[in-house]
Amino acid sequence: MAKIFKRSLMFLICIITVFISTAVTVPYEEAEARSIYDIENELNAYKSELAKLQAELSEISGNISSLEGQSGQTTALLAQYQAEIEALQIEIDINKAIQESYDLKRAQVATEIAIIQEDYDYRVSMYKKLMQFIYENSEVNSFELLFSSDSIADYLTKRDHFEDIMNAANALIKGLEVSLADLEALNAELEETQSKYDQYLTDLNRAMLEKDQKIKEFETIAEELNLNSDQLREQYGSKNTKINEIKAKIKKLEEERLKILESSADFRWPVKTSSYRVTSQYGWRNDPFGKPTTEYHKGIDIACAKGTPIVAVKDGVVTRASTNYGYGECVIIYHGNGISSLYAHIDNTGRSGRPTYEVKVGDYVKAGQVIAYVGTTGRSTGDHLHFGVIDTNTSTSLAGNYVNPNKYLPDGYYTKKS
Repeated sequence: MAKIFKRSLMFLICIITVFISTAVTVPYEEAEARSIYDIENELNAYKSELAKLQAELSEISGNISSLEGQSGQTTALLAQYQAEIEALQIEIDINKAIQESYDLKRAQVATEIAIIQEDYDYRVSMYKKLMQFIYENSEVNSFELLFSSDSIADYLTKRDHFEDIMNAANALIKGLEVSLADLEALNAELEETQSKYDQYLTDLNRAMLEKDQKIKEFETIAEELNLNSDQLREQYGSKNTKINEIKAKIKKLEEERLKILESSADFRWPVKTSSYRVTSQYGWRNDPFGKPTTEYHKGIDIACAKGTPIVAVKDGVVTRASTNYGYGECVIIYHGNGISSLYAHIDNTGRSGRPTYEVKVGDYVKAGQVIAYVGTTGRSTGDHLHFGVIDTNTSTSLAGNYVNPNKYLPDGYYTKKS
């Protein structure tokens, strides 16, 4: 009987052990990477909570007027201080928002300058080539042109060709004047934007200092006049502590958002298809239009079918979604830290009801989000995506602010060229 009891007891202990181990053991699942949208949603929730707490703090301050034994003068003075503190907080919030918008605008204007500078440099190089040709053939008169021709038709063709070259040179000069005017206007806009950014920063620091000073004066008056200071400190301090905790969480989330935007790693592949071919890489290449010259290619060309979805390679803000002379329809996305990605030769035929752009300037986009579709607009020889990376912190004589996309794109999609 004793042996049976012991065996039953051991069996029961084993069952309990297994049950406990299975009940408390939870398989570990790796947390999914947070996107900028997750952070934005959490930021909005905390900001709403912060606004609620600040309203409660304002209500507590307003209740000061109902404390017994206080003169009208003291109540009015405290109410005035509270109103000034709240007004300064509103000024701080406004200046922060405007400062952030001007920071984004600075990046957008800097990117526009890089694009127009590229167009200007291209026109200058073409103009130099035309001037060289005109100089080398300037001594040829009509009689020499006539006698060197096989026929009257040949003479007329040569004469018209020479006139076309002269017309092209004049057209390039006009284009250079427009590009130069655009560059001067954008540089002036960038200087004005920087000046306004600095002014808002100055105003922000002043308002923060004034607010801190007002709070100290407010608390000093409440203590000196003995307006039930213990109760006032307890209520005000409790809410203020919660407000500071929320502000700390908001600051941490904003730092996390900035880290995501400023990260230069983990770009996605920019086309949503497995049927593609990289036809041209970053660096020197032969002229794609068959001319016996070479040019410095400022990105990589990915050939694929017209209408193939183009996706954002990383979270960011759209700073351009419009036509550019050489690139045709193009999109530029700013990812922070001076880094932008460029998507060119976008389709604008509207096939199957597709729009030219799926995004607009100012949109926050997520990595992998469709922004447009592959086409052949601009200076292009066929359907493909020209993908480039712009770094406004970097500049070279060959590529300007463009850098090698292979530094950012993921491995395994094609054989890279360093």
